[in-house]
Amino acid sequence: MLRRWFERFLRIEAIEKGRFVGLWRRICKPSAADWTIWLAKFGGLYSIGADCSILPETIFTDPAYTMIGNNVSIAGAWISGHDGSVNMLNRLHGTKLDAVGPVIIKDNVFIGRGATILPGVSIGPCAIVGAGAVVSRDVPPNSVVAGNPARFIRTLDEHLTLVRERSEKYPWKGIIERREGGYDPALEPDLIRMRTAHFFGDRRWEE
Repeated sequence: MLRRWFERFLRIEAIEKGRFVGLWRRICKPSAADWTIWLAKFGGLYSIGADCSILPETIFTDPAYTMIGNNVSIAGAWISGHDGSVNMLNRLHGTKLDAVGPVIIKDNVFIGRGATILPGVSIGPCAIVGAGAVVSRDVPPNSVVAGNPARFIRTLDEHLTLVRERSEKYPWKGIIERREGGYDPALEPDLIRMRTAHFFGDRRWEE
């Protein structure tokens, strides 16, 4: 009886106030429905549509750069809006580059457990991403994709050139050049604001 009361208390505090979320996850193991409610309120996603179901095991490394449509189910995936290798490149070459991109998951999409969605990818509408898939390019509408591409793309020097050229075009290039290391809390709010404005403008979702 006391445990049920405590679990109800934790659920209300987490979903309505964003409090005790770690304790709620550990003790109550929230359902996908409850976790999706929490994500929509407190998860920091750029936007999320109706009738979505996202398991708590799903990791959004950069929720501000993630747009989710209607009727999207994510069964414990890893979704990233940045390429962490740029930090190594910056140290190696003394550069101040950036490597980020939005993840746009359109209407009527299912993403299986253990899938990895890389930055700059658009999925759907009406698509399935199989469990364990590594998605490094757009998934076209009305399709099912699965597996790991794990194939040679380009040399490290070619990659450096590509990242440098892309970074030169970003409106936030000046902020990256002022930043010390890979993260600066003083600059991060302006960086996120400029990135989301660049990626999405003022739109929330388009049919």
